Amino acid sequence: MCVQQLGELQKSADTLSQQADVYVINSDAPDASVQLKQITHISLPVLLDRQLAWARQYDMLPKSNQPMGMMSGVGQMGFVVIDGAGTIRVQRVDINFGQHASQIIDILRRLQSP
Repeated sequence: MCVQQLGELQKSADTLSQQADVYVINSDAPDASVQLKQITHISLPVLLDRQLAWARQYDMLPKSNQPMGMMSGVGQMGFVVIDGAGTIRVQRVDINFGQHASQIIDILRRLQSP
């Protein structure tokens, strides 16, 4: 699922990068992360977080009533939009985040408009 969604996200990577600083956060081992980048051809920077600090900080650990709720050792798939002041503007668990890249772009555009 993650591989497929990163492939989908790649289709919008240039547009996303024009709107904001965009990162992929991965909890895999470094070798697996390199392999993931090769398979998906993702051009966005991939940050490694083996300890899931980002998932804890942004409340993205799996929960029983959400997609991926029965999994452990991974963060939920989705996205977080943080403005220039460090305020979380949007936080969404979304197992289809790559297919929904247009929604992320729309959110970014709305946040930038006066």
